[in-house]
Formats: sequence, structure tokens, C-alpha cells
Amino acid sequence: MENLRTELNSNEKLALSLTGMEGTGEHFILNGEAADKTLLREKQERFNTAVDEIEDKFSKHNKALEDYANSLSEDMNGVEIMPMYGYALIKPFEQNPFQKIKTTKSGLITDLGGFAPTYKSNETGEIEEEQQFIKVGTVVEVGHKCEFLKPGDIVFYTIASECMVPFYKLGFVVVNENRIMAVVNEKLTERRDQIKQSQDCINVDIDKIPKELGDSLPERIKNWIEYKKIGINLLREDGNN
Repeated sequence: MENLRTELNSNEKLALSLTGMEGTGEHFILNGEAADKTLLREKQERFNTAVDEIEDKFSKHNKALEDYANSLSEDMNGVEIMPMYGYALIKPFEQNPFQKIKTTKSGLITDLGGFAPTYKSNETGEIEEEQQFIKVGTVVEVGHKCEFLKPGDIVFYTIASECMVPFYKLGFVVVNENRIMAVVNEKLTERRDQIKQSQDCINVDIDKIPKELGDSLPERIKNWIEYKKIGINLLREDGNN
């Protein structure tokens, strides 16, 4: 069995040195460039090409958005923003307009009504104001499923209930009507009573009211409603109510 040599002899070392393969790892030469460098360069070129293609796609997309925004800005008269279903589009106030503000004789504000608590910052050592949990805003528009809210209402809601609407940096948010805590406006009691009355309203097809219930139409309607209230259904001979 032949012995395994781990070292090269002088002739073998000379051959490696003459071919440029000794200690460099550059075992192949292609067009005057080491093969591994050629492969690395080709990988870099493919990567740069892919990056250029992605940048080109984003550039075209941004250009399309910019063109659309410019065309929209040229004629804003016909543009509307409308919340969907039971959502209300709201413009929040920067501060609660209903908080009581107390001032000293020198004009120093000493109290904001207790709705903006303060704390001592561990970082600065200063007394800083915490973010308010309850927000106040004006209803701009309502979805077609909203039952009570109307544009112009001032509403209270929790900050967790809102969702930002990035529309021309106007600061709009949407809040579902059933997450509104309270409403401020005039004639709210009248509005509530009207809604309740409409919900309790009974639609009557006068052609289906039996003539046996009275001599006049008002009398028949009155008797028919009374029977309905106590749960009695009036049936004709053909089986219809």
C-alpha cells in the first residue's frame, strides 16, 4: 500500500507557482479574470438588475398615484368621502372643549378638570400630561346604517374605538356608531323619540282590513290596531290577514 503524502515536493510547488494557483485559491482564469471573481461579479450584476427592476416598478406605481392625486386635486368639487355601514366619520378635537379650566389670578392654568392626568417622567424628571383615554370630536358624515348620529353631532368615544382615515391629512377617524359613548347637540330627546316612534310604527294595508271592523275607515283601522296589540290575527275566508 502506497504512503499518503500531505506535503508537495519542490517540483510540484514550482508548478503551482508558475500556474498562479499557489495559495490564492484562484484555480481558473477566464478572460484574464479569476473564475471565482467572475462568478461573484455576475451574481452582483444579477442582484443589481433585480433591484433596478423593483425600483422601476415602485417608481411607476408612485408616478401613477401622483398623477391620480394631481387629477383629483384639479377638481375637488365632485369628490366626496363617505363612511360605510354603521361607521361615523369624525374630526377629533385637539382638546376636550367641555373640560373645566381653572386659572389663578396671574392667569396660570391649575386644573383641566381631571380628564388629563399628569405624571412625573422618570427620564426628564418633569411633570408631563398623559394621553387622554376618552376623545371628543365632530361628526362629519355618517354611514347609511347609522340610526341616531347626524353630521354636526359632537361625540365622546374611547381612543381604542377609532381608526385613522388617511385622507389629505385632514385627521379624520371612523368610529362605529355602537361604540359612541355620548352625543352632544340640540333636540336630541326629540330625535330619540322620533326614532322610537318610527320603530313602533305599524304599517297597515287598508285594503286588507276587514270591513266588518267598522262602518268607517278610521274606525276599522282603530279596531284592527287594537286587535293586533292583544295578539289577535284577523283572517279572511281566503286565509289572508
